[in-house]
Amino acid sequence: MSKTIIWILLIAGLGYACFCALLYVRQRSMIFYPHGEVKAANLEPLWLSNEGHRLKIWQAAPEQPTAILYFGGNAENVLHSMAELHSLYPDSSLYLMNYRGYGGSTGSPSEAALFSDAVALYDEVAGNHQEVIVMGRSLGTGVAVYLAESRPVKALILVTPYKSMVALASHYYPFLPVNPLLKDRFESHLRAPRIKVPVLALVADRDEVIPAKISAGLIEAFSPDNLTRVVVEGAGHNTIQEYDEYHRAIKNFISRMSTESPQ
Repeated sequence: MSKTIIWILLIAGLGYACFCALLYVRQRSMIFYPHGEVKAANLEPLWLSNEGHRLKIWQAAPEQPTAILYFGGNAENVLHSMAELHSLYPDSSLYLMNYRGYGGSTGSPSEAALFSDAVALYDEVAGNHQEVIVMGRSLGTGVAVYLAESRPVKALILVTPYKSMVALASHYYPFLPVNPLLKDRFESHLRAPRIKVPVLALVADRDEVIPAKISAGLIEAFSPDNLTRVVVEGAGHNTIQEYDEYHRAIKNFISRMSTESPQ
């Protein structure tokens, strides 16, 4: 092998290693997209303290017997989802989590932080309600699955879910050693078999962010006896909530839950 080829290989290897190092350092900025604080004149937030951080939780109708805990997407301003969620759950209390660093919450987001804060929110509000339903969207499905495994909930609703962050990152970066590099793994597929409450999984037919095989990797890990899977035809990752089938599926699922005894 000539010296030229050896130098080319060395430079290529060094470049690859530097690229891996850069992604390792910047990976959280590629997963989490925090937004600034916003105000709502007609809503009084619940302020929650956890691990030295102050978390802003948007709440509505906290006096209802059923609580909905909502965990949004990685760039979602959950306040903008309040009207939609109120139409889906008109007779429930709503608690919408601003992750650390999002919407007035202090700190910085990470998998461990989001999991800890989700449990803290549950522990704060569960005693005031007869039952708790957990809902997650996109990134938030990983948080919702963790909470459903960690605490007694009535049901679990997942919108555009993913198997794990490892699987998703490997899809987008097949040329990188994602598995050893990834800090925030969100391995929901490992937790799914231990969840025994009813699960509704809503998949966007034309999801351009989370491929169908990545969603299926999680959905297939749940017990089929507990699972309802709905594919919303024509919907994209960020438009699924605009389809009537999405709303019908959630309302039908909740209606069935109301006729069943607590888990």
